[in-house]
Amino acid sequence: MGKTEEIYLKSRNRAIQFIERNLDKKILLKDIAQEAFLSEYHFHRIFKSLTGETVKEFSLRLKIERAAIRLKHSKDTIGQIASENGYENHETFTRSFKKYFQLTPQEYRDSIQQITIRKQTDYRSKEISLEKLQIIEPTVKHLPDLHLAYIRHTGSYENVASSFQRLMVWAATQLILKLKPTTIGIVHDNPDLTDEEKTRFDACVVLNKEIKPKGEIGFKKIEGGKFAVFRHKGNYDNFYTIYDYIYNVCLFDKGWELADKPALEWYIKSPPFTKPENYITDFCIPIK
Repeated sequence: MGKTEEIYLKSRNRAIQFIERNLDKKILLKDIAQEAFLSEYHFHRIFKSLTGETVKEFSLRLKIERAAIRLKHSKDTIGQIASENGYENHETFTRSFKKYFQLTPQEYRDSIQQITIRKQTDYRSKEISLEKLQIIEPTVKHLPDLHLAYIRHTGSYENVASSFQRLMVWAATQLILKLKPTTIGIVHDNPDLTDEEKTRFDACVVLNKEIKPKGEIGFKKIEGGKFAVFRHKGNYDNFYTIYDYIYNVCLFDKGWELADKPALEWYIKSPPFTKPENYITDFCIPIK
C-alpha cells in the first residue's frame, strides 16, 4: 500500500466516524473535510472514489435508515425521530423519508408492524425457536467501553473473513500478543434495509490502549452499556436467520427496546483454532 493510499484511507475512516457520531446534527461538508485533514475539493472526490457515494448521499442514507429502525423498534413520535436524525422539522424529514422509501414515516411504521407480525406468525408456525437455532436463553449484561483497532468492510457479510485476515496480520506484527487476541465484529446495518454492496461491518481486535491509525487500520473507542447477549454454538451459515429471529421475535417477546448503537458479534471460539461446529459467538444486541 502506497503512502498516498494510506493517507486517503485514514482520512476516509476519520470522516466516516465523524459522520456516524453526528447523525443527530446538521453537519457541513467543510466540517467533515476538516476532520479528515483534507481540502473540501480533494475530500469530496476521494470520499466518492473510496465509498461509491458522495458525502451527502452517505449521510442521508444513514439518517433515513437509522430513522426506519427507530420507527420499528421505538414508540418515539415521528417528530422526535426527525429531531434525533438532525432534521429541523417533521415536514422536511417526511419529504426525505418518502423520497427514499416511497412511504411516509407513518405509512412505513404501519407497514413494518404488519411485516413483523407476519414474521412472528411464520416463525411460530415453523416451530423455530432459540433452541433450534442453537442459542441459549439470552442474558442481559453491561459491557465496558472498548478500545478497538479495526478494518472497515463494506459489502457482503460473506466476505468479511479477508478483513479479519488482514487485521490479524497487522496485529501479529504491531501488537504484543501473548494470547489469542479478542476479536469482535460491529454490525452497523440491517440487510433488509441496506443494499448489500453498502452494508458496513467493522472487523475489530480489542486493545488495552489507544493507538495511532494508519492506512486502513483505524482506531475507535465504542461506548459500552446494556446489551442482550445471545450465545450461539455452531458455524456462521445461519447468522441472517438468527438476527431476523432476534429482531422480529425475541426483542418483542422480551419487551426490550433497541438502543441506538450497532450490534456486536463477540467471537468466543472462532477460526482457525476451532472446528466450525464448535464455534461460539455472542450476539450482543444493545437495549435500553
